[in-house]
Amino acid sequence: MSLYALVSAGGSPGVTTTALALALAWPSQVIVAECDPSGGDVLAGLFAGHVPGKNGLLPLAMEAGRGADAAAGALWRELIDLDYERTRLLLAGISDPRQAAGIAPSWPALAATLAAVPADVLADCGRLDAAPAIAPVLTAASLIVLVLRPSLRQISKARQRIELLADVLGSAQRLVLLLVGEGTHSAREVTKVLDVAVAGSLPHDRKTADVLSDGAGSRRGIAARPLVRAAGVTGRALRDAALAAGPAPQARPSEPGLPYAHEAGLGL
Repeated sequence: MSLYALVSAGGSPGVTTTALALALAWPSQVIVAECDPSGGDVLAGLFAGHVPGKNGLLPLAMEAGRGADAAAGALWRELIDLDYERTRLLLAGISDPRQAAGIAPSWPALAATLAAVPADVLADCGRLDAAPAIAPVLTAASLIVLVLRPSLRQISKARQRIELLADVLGSAQRLVLLLVGEGTHSAREVTKVLDVAVAGSLPHDRKTADVLSDGAGSRRGIAARPLVRAAGVTGRALRDAALAAGPAPQARPSEPGLPYAHEAGLGL
């Protein structure tokens, strides 16, 4: 299966909301992994604080400190259900950005675990400014997806961050763009300016975005809403792009050196 690293250039384009929308429409088992060093949003957002934050990335990182095998064995018990069928799952992120330094040595083993899991993984990696911290995840990804609004401000930010990505990884290959909402530039113009292909786009759907970002409003019929329908088309395009990119680089786990609870279904 494939690891997709979703990143932003800044300016709140909605990476977490995008990852959740993609997950709800994904055609196979999928894990949303909150890898943003600044902290996760889903427990306080989509779950509105109703799910205790005992499971997730932090306890998994503690296991990863003992090696990739330990992390692989612990992963499934750290996941939280996003649906009743357990086809859409969440690896909740850290709750405090100060925890990022503590889990830093575990990123190679975490990346190897996410890349090897028998399910597709949508890793919400936050802003590309944090690329050096999460370089193992970006390196192991089958595809890096830069989420941005098609506006001049976001395009300007993206150009510099793409250069940063190339500096960190040695190249900006395996990178595609995912446009969200409305803006001043067409997909063709964005591709021409940034010299990166646009793999898909998602519409401005405030009602559904409010559910996914803040747990606000009804979840009834969410699969039929514009954002999730478009996410289904975009998800298939991302899978095709990952397939076309070929095998991802082999993630290398770190050597050993660096607690959990129960799943809670959302019923989406």
